[in-house]
Amino acid sequence: MKCWLGVDCGSVSVKFALIDEDGNLLDSLYLRNEGITETVQRGLKKICNDDYEVVGTGCTGSGRQFLKIIMGADIVKTEILAHTIATLQYYPEARTIMDIGGEDCKIMEIRDGVLTSFIMNNVCGAGTGAVIEAIASRLGMRIEEVGDLALSSTQKLDFPGKCGIFCQSAVVSRLNAGAAKSDIMMGVVRALINNYLTLARGIQLSPPYVFQGATARNGAMIQALEEQLDHDVIVPPQCAVMGAIGIALMARESGIARTRFRGFHLDALCHRSMNFRCEDCPNQCEVTHLYEGEKFLGGVGSRCGKWDARPRVLGVPESGTGALAGAREDPVCITLSPS
Repeated sequence: MKCWLGVDCGSVSVKFALIDEDGNLLDSLYLRNEGITETVQRGLKKICNDDYEVVGTGCTGSGRQFLKIIMGADIVKTEILAHTIATLQYYPEARTIMDIGGEDCKIMEIRDGVLTSFIMNNVCGAGTGAVIEAIASRLGMRIEEVGDLALSSTQKLDFPGKCGIFCQSAVVSRLNAGAAKSDIMMGVVRALINNYLTLARGIQLSPPYVFQGATARNGAMIQALEEQLDHDVIVPPQCAVMGAIGIALMARESGIARTRFRGFHLDALCHRSMNFRCEDCPNQCEVTHLYEGEKFLGGVGSRCGKWDARPRVLGVPESGTGALAGAREDPVCITLSPS
C-alpha cells in the first residue's frame, strides 16, 4: 500500500504519522525526544510495516532541518502550516487553532479555510507544558497524572502565571501551607491557560476552537480553556500527532516523483556528528555536520548555507581569515540494539 510519512520533531517529543492516498491515518507514534537521531531511529523502526510503501515524506517542528538529513525528507515546512493543514483536514470549519507544546505555544487564526494570522511564543516557557511537568515533578507525580488529579480540585487557588519560576515558588508556599495537591495543580493549570491566552492580543479568537498537542490530553487544561473562553473546545482524538499528520498530508499533495526517504531501518546504520564554528563573517555560525560512517549526509546551522551540502576539511580554512575554529568531532556511532 502506498503511504506518506510525516515526522514532527519538537523539543520534548517526536511524532510520527503514516497516511494513505485518501488522507486516512494508518498508524502513528508519539515518543519522548531523548536525542533526535536515536529517537527517530527508534520511531521509524517501531512504525515500520512491510505492507507500506513510503512514496513521500515530510518533516516539521523545531528539529526539522536536522531531521531532514537523518531521514531523507522530501519536504520541510513549519509546524504552523502542518498544524493548520491537519486541523482543516478534520475540522474544515475551524476558526481558531490552539497548541500548547512542551516548550513553546501558538495560536492560529483561520478564516474561510485560510490561515490569516498566527502568534507563537518560543522564548518563555511560562505558558507551556514544561511548567506543568516541572511542578508535577516537584509534587512527586508523573505528568500523565496531573489532569485527573487537578479535576478533583475543590478549592480555587490563584498562582502567578507569567513566570514559571515565580509560579513554582508559589507552589512551594502553598504546599507548605497545607494546600491539597489537587487544588495546587488546578490553580497552576488555570494560571498557565490565562498566560497562554495573553498571546491572543491582536488576534480575534472565535469558535470553533480546536485544541491540539499532547497537552490537549490533559482534561484539566481543556476545562480551564473552556472556562476562560466560555465555549466548548474541540480536541481531536489524534491531538498529540496533528503536526505529523499535517506534514504527511502536505507531502501527499506535493506531487513527489521519487522520494528521498532513507528507509525505516536507520537503526542499522552508524551515524556521527561533527561540530565547528565558522569564522568567515561576524555571524560565527555554529555548524553541525552529520555523517553515516565516512559518507557526508549534510549540515545545519550555517546562515548563508555554504556548509549545508559540503563537508569541511580539517585544517583548511574557507578563506584567508582562518574560517574554522573550535572543531570538535563526536566519534560515537549511534546505533540501537534490537528491541
